[in-house]
Amino acid sequence: MRIVGVDFTSAPTRVKPIVAAECLADEAALEVERLLEFADWPAYEHWLGEGGPWIGGFDFPFGLPRRFVRAEGWPLDWAGMVRACVRGGKARFVERAMRAFQGARSPEDKHRRTDRAAGSESPLKTKANPPVGRMFYEGAWRLLAAGVHVPGLHETGSAKVALEVYPGLLVSRLGVGYYKNDKPASAARNAAARRRILECLRSRSHESLSCRVRLGSRAMRAKLEHASGDWLDAIACAVQAHWGWLRRSTRYGLPADVDPVEGWIISS
Repeated sequence: MRIVGVDFTSAPTRVKPIVAAECLADEAALEVERLLEFADWPAYEHWLGEGGPWIGGFDFPFGLPRRFVRAEGWPLDWAGMVRACVRGGKARFVERAMRAFQGARSPEDKHRRTDRAAGSESPLKTKANPPVGRMFYEGAWRLLAAGVHVPGLHETGSAKVALEVYPGLLVSRLGVGYYKNDKPASAARNAAARRRILECLRSRSHESLSCRVRLGSRAMRAKLEHASGDWLDAIACAVQAHWGWLRRSTRYGLPADVDPVEGWIISS
């Protein structure tokens, strides 16, 4: 089976591209075949529109907190919600989402249930680093436009299946601390953390890992040790997608009561 992992950004450039790991998988192993970069939206959209089959792990929120969606008066189905959000324009969404985040009176006002379970950021944060809400805006409508099958949210029957993943969740389960975006004081510590994560993935040395990762070359390993952590995150996304693929008979491991506007982070 072809498995892909996508480390997403809401504003791809040559300096900070969207990166993807394309892998070939069996039940026990994930062989990384190609590492791709998309420095602009047309390149990413072309790749997303190519034929499957694949199972993809995408590192951005697929949904929004139900209370926010209801307050906006948007449809309470995923496709309708995404269309309504985009129809209003990005600037409007950025302002209203951040205002709702800042004015939240309870965790449910600003976090999805899956965010609270996984320890991930609120998709209403649009003016912080990382701008998670902008990632939702730019990522979700492109999945919708490409007709991708999104289990629990938008089941098109396409051979391309998108799962929401969060590399930080996997890394935390490996017991590793912060590992990327090096600064002079943290460079050596972060580099050691990246090597430890990579070794865990290659040896399948932790019970939370569903497969062993195989790398094709030294050059590929060098990319995975890059200070940005982006390539390593793409591999982690692919590993989480593999976990979902093994549970494809039970909707890729999604809970039975997944909220159709909030979505769910795989393996959380």
